[in-house]
Amino acid sequence: MTELNCVGDLCPIPVIKAKNALESMGKGELLVLVDNEIAAQNLEKLASKKGCEYSVEKDASVSLYRVNIQKNGALESGKSAPKSQTIVIITSDKMGEGDEKLGHTLMKGFIYALSESDNPPGMVIFYNKGAVFTGDTSECLDDLKVLEQKGAQILTCGACVDFYALKLSVGEITNMYVILEKLMAADKVIRP
Repeated sequence: MTELNCVGDLCPIPVIKAKNALESMGKGELLVLVDNEIAAQNLEKLASKKGCEYSVEKDASVSLYRVNIQKNGALESGKSAPKSQTIVIITSDKMGEGDEKLGHTLMKGFIYALSESDNPPGMVIFYNKGAVFTGDTSECLDDLKVLEQKGAQILTCGACVDFYALKLSVGEITNMYVILEKLMAADKVIRP
């Protein structure tokens, strides 16, 4: 068994370390130790994407997660964004520079316009302060749910969810490694 101690490592370091370890090892078990639930969830997604079996054990007394990943054969390549995909990234709770209240109003209007578009993006990625739009107190939840119903994938950075203490209410949590993969594979990236 190979063991990785990623306690204290910030996103996406545990995912990248686990990916590299899985790629360099033959069949066998990889145990990854992390100290937060988001890192454990991101490792589960990596294992699933790579076609590996996995389990997670939580030791609440010391805030430790043991993620066991079983590699039984060759890794699956996983899915990446298709070349024709348009991705919108939202990195702030406001649009543009200047008055903050106006900037916030503009960003809400932009998200609404996305939801009303006849040609919505394939994916909307939220990180940094933009992550607040996917939390349970967001004024844009209905618009984002409409986007999801139209087929747009909604992804939010897990480290940002932790940092802003958000309760995710739309889409799914991801990590910076996956965000990088999606952006690199996209045909077009829009940043309002």
